Amino acid sequence: MAFDGAHVAAGTVRAFFLYDIADSIDLRQLRTVRGEGLAPAHFSLRPHTSPAYLQFPTPPLVAFLGPARRIKLFDYGVISVRLAAPFSGSLREMVQFANDLRNNEAVANAARDTVQEVIAELGDALEDPHTALIEDYFIARVEQFTQPVKADDLLVRGRDELAALILGETGPFSAAQRDEAIRLNFSYYPDDLTIVQWDAAFVYDRPESADAIEDILEFANSQLVELRTYDALLDSELDAIYAVKPERTLRALLGRRAAEQAATLRYLIVDVLELTDRASNALKVIGDAYYARIYRAVSARLALDDWQRQIDRKIRSIGEMYRFFDDQARARRDVFLEIIIIALIVLEVVIGALALRH
Repeated sequence: MAFDGAHVAAGTVRAFFLYDIADSIDLRQLRTVRGEGLAPAHFSLRPHTSPAYLQFPTPPLVAFLGPARRIKLFDYGVISVRLAAPFSGSLREMVQFANDLRNNEAVANAARDTVQEVIAELGDALEDPHTALIEDYFIARVEQFTQPVKADDLLVRGRDELAALILGETGPFSAAQRDEAIRLNFSYYPDDLTIVQWDAAFVYDRPESADAIEDILEFANSQLVELRTYDALLDSELDAIYAVKPERTLRALLGRRAAEQAATLRYLIVDVLELTDRASNALKVIGDAYYARIYRAVSARLALDDWQRQIDRKIRSIGEMYRFFDDQARARRDVFLEIIIIALIVLEVVIGALALRH
């Protein structure tokens, strides 16, 4: 049954598209993008919240390219494009509005065109650019209802609409599916509510707090696209290693090929560890503040820890292969040296024998 009391007076549906485009972006080189000035994007937290709870050691840069389009550049190689569409109407109508936006290819195309325009301007600020991986995330945001609405009332009477907003479907859902969709919900005051899922969120809050929550959700998705990029890189390297066929050449006998393979793997391990460390430490989360709990919740929904563990396993596998190739190179060099020594001994014996005959 629709929640007739929840009529949105001021709201937006925001689509985030995050692109991992390079190993890093040198933000110090950048002043403008598409003619718009870039500014550091610090967290805008509630006045009562200590800024020590959440902070960027290296703040990303943000630029507004019109009223509905905003970009954010992270130093670890991610560009986030946010497209926003204003909304007012019933909560049920917001469900349909959000679903139409999520399924509209024109929205994704607009984000892609924007990021291509931005990449064309970055030039030397990009270090080791690569084919982009993409993550999207949608946030249904309500700043004000036509009448005051309590979070508890919204969770009870509006649970069907909230589940539909989060799941991107109109339902009806089973009670278990609906309850799971809205299970991770947070309120600081009686009249605010945040619900997070792996690909969407609902945020009902004051503008300054809603902005901070959006930043947290956006940052978590930037970590996800980073982890996916590293995972794909490691998969590619592992496939290349498994495809290597043994050679019977002088170069292989000398152990040079094994040494080159070991060096490649060593550099790969160092690079991935450096990049993952940069992304994982891009946001300092201290204590159990309200925003920190939201960050941990969305991290769990996005399975960031699972992605990290998967990457760690692959790095360990590559580390074992590195040791194998390194040992193989050493062994082949030792064998080659033994052959040389034996050849020299034989040569010396032959020369000695010839000398005795004369």
